Amino acid sequence: MVKNIDVKKRVVHLSLDEIAEALDNCTLYTRYILDLQEEEIIRLSEYMMSSDEIQEVFDEIDDDETGRYVLFPIRMGSRDGYADMEVFIENIKDLEVQELANQVIRESKPFRRFKDFIQVYPDLEKEWYTWKDARSRNRALEWLEEEGLVLTNEE
Repeated sequence: MVKNIDVKKRVVHLSLDEIAEALDNCTLYTRYILDLQEEEIIRLSEYMMSSDEIQEVFDEIDDDETGRYVLFPIRMGSRDGYADMEVFIENIKDLEVQELANQVIRESKPFRRFKDFIQVYPDLEKEWYTWKDARSRNRALEWLEEEGLVLTNEE
């Protein structure tokens, strides 16, 4: 017989937007770590710290056996951002604008070109940033769930 194990979730007292921002910006060069004891997000950047200082932090994390630290996953490349643009464009109601947007992202520098493109359509630009923020928050909630974490301050 298999017993149901009640796994207690760990509580995080941070805003969803803080978590989403760290999740969106975690790269090989800028890492984010959730410190559950201090209830803060630690940012490690090769642009602001030496490699030795960064290694010291990771050594401390490796030595910790309490589960105090949760590493944010590293974003590899720009696949998610490009896929987000594609999904958003699929939902543009004006088919002419939708086609133009599709052309824009298929050319060189798609992110810059898309940003320039939506600036021509203020309502679309506002819709994009609202949609993008909601998508980031949803990704953050999914990640927190995967890590067994729950927010108490979902702003």
